[in-house]
Amino acid sequence: MREGLSRPLWLAVIVAAFALPLFVGLGRTDMENDEAIYSYAVDGILARGDWLNPLSSPHEDSVFLEKPPLKFWIVAAPIAVGLLPHDELGMRVWDALFGGLALLYVFAFGRRLAGPICGFVAVFVLFVYGPLLFQHGLRNNNMEAPLVLCYAGGVYHYLAWATAGSPAKRRGHVVAVTLYFFLGFMTKFVAALFLPVLLASATLLHRDTRSRLAGEWKLWAAGAGLFIVLAAPWFVYQQVVAGAELWRIMLGAHVVERFTVSIDPSHIQPWNYYYVTIFREMFRTGTVWLTIAGAVLVLVRVVRERRLEELLVIAWFVVPLALMSIGTSKIHHYAYPFLPALALAAGYGPGWLSLASREPVDAVMKRIEQRFIEPRAWSARVRQVLLVLAGAAALLAVATLVLGQVQVRIGDVQLFRNSHVFRPVFVAFVLATLAGRGVSAARLMVPIAVLLSVVPAQAYEDTRVHLRREEHPMRSARDCLVNVREQERAAGRPAPGIYAVREQKWMLHSHFYYFRHLAPWERGDVLDDRVVADGLFVPGRERPILLSDADYQAFKAGHADALLAVPAVRLRDVLLLMPGPYAACGPVRSPRLSR
Repeated sequence: MREGLSRPLWLAVIVAAFALPLFVGLGRTDMENDEAIYSYAVDGILARGDWLNPLSSPHEDSVFLEKPPLKFWIVAAPIAVGLLPHDELGMRVWDALFGGLALLYVFAFGRRLAGPICGFVAVFVLFVYGPLLFQHGLRNNNMEAPLVLCYAGGVYHYLAWATAGSPAKRRGHVVAVTLYFFLGFMTKFVAALFLPVLLASATLLHRDTRSRLAGEWKLWAAGAGLFIVLAAPWFVYQQVVAGAELWRIMLGAHVVERFTVSIDPSHIQPWNYYYVTIFREMFRTGTVWLTIAGAVLVLVRVVRERRLEELLVIAWFVVPLALMSIGTSKIHHYAYPFLPALALAAGYGPGWLSLASREPVDAVMKRIEQRFIEPRAWSARVRQVLLVLAGAAALLAVATLVLGQVQVRIGDVQLFRNSHVFRPVFVAFVLATLAGRGVSAARLMVPIAVLLSVVPAQAYEDTRVHLRREEHPMRSARDCLVNVREQERAAGRPAPGIYAVREQKWMLHSHFYYFRHLAPWERGDVLDDRVVADGLFVPGRERPILLSDADYQAFKAGHADALLAVPAVRLRDVLLLMPGPYAACGPVRSPRLSR
């Protein structure tokens, strides 16, 4: 009970409060833009059975060569054998799993850094960092979840290798670092290269680790050999099949060009973009000052003791962000793998405070027990009852943390309700103290009191609410339109494919991903009034039409009255018009659209 809660109980809390919620509502939202690219590649594998040459959106004959295909294989395999559904949920389960494992590794690292409170706060900070979960993050079929796990697992196992006493354990940790680096490299290869760089940076500043590395270089060479054996086959295959095209796309277009002139002009940002963006997001969640204070404490500890734990935290954030800031092209999710270092800094202060207060609190509780509790000589049965009640109160506190509120009702009568964690914790503390377990109770109570005083509870609740959000207009429209189209064909009526006006101006891969099922996808490079009018108003020739808001307003100028009968759905920067029989798929007309 040296930490108040045992390690299994701490892990259970982390899983219940942070890891499992990542799975909530995975299938309730449409695919993002990049997510649609990767999901299309998975669809291509499942449809064609070609695992080595996934398709590149929005083409039916172009191979995806931007990144190695390991993530596609991982997602496609359980769907192919029927273990997961072939939908948004099935595509995203692995990301939530990788994200949950990454959070567990962050907790484990924080526990070694400054105790379990440090690990808990670090996981909390990551969980409430909205973009990490909801924007190209840990709950989407993108590349970020396995990459974050690559860094969290790789850094943890490197620390464990550097401090392990058993040769067998050290070999196991080297294998783990190798496999996590393989996961990151074969998912998003250039982004994973910062892992050995930051590990080397911390090692250079730590004498004991340098000595161990020098003595076990053969072990790490064997790990490098294992990595090459695992990673080389796909590259060799594509070198034979695609040749120079592989390197032109993978390195030229998506590394050199992306980090210099940029593929997308909107990605060009100033040198301080990552620092400013992260600061603003942490300020929004109320964790920024805790992070800054913790970073100062980490630096002080490094100067005084130069422990490997603190050196790794500093290198984990400073080295990659400094190198990435040199380039011109910057996107927020590029920084996700390095956020755990800041989160660990945020947990450092509370963790240190909890550990530092343990001995004086123990001494105080022992005096209280000796003076007030022991003279009462409660019977064994009474003590057992008190401990059972204390345990029930503790479980209520955990349930309240996870669920937000616990209530018991019979019909319309509410018998019990609790929405605050502190109250059941305090009751558990008092009951355990009366049962003669005051020291153990204090070891639980003090860390929780520290937690409640530093973590922004509202940010956690906001995240929980966001997890339950349901928003899938493209999927719903596609499903309905496909169904109507099949009915039209079954009735012997023509059902032309979707028509896109000036697609090059607004098209996202998510549009193609969902509406490619309404093939053939016909394109108009200009707004042709006659073609659009035929598709909207001529009986028997109606078809769904996608066009920008500007083109909609231009077309509306000459057809305002007729457009009143055509439902429209706004899909980000584009409108989907559904005439004739497809009108059944549209919502109630929006006053904004009918003006």
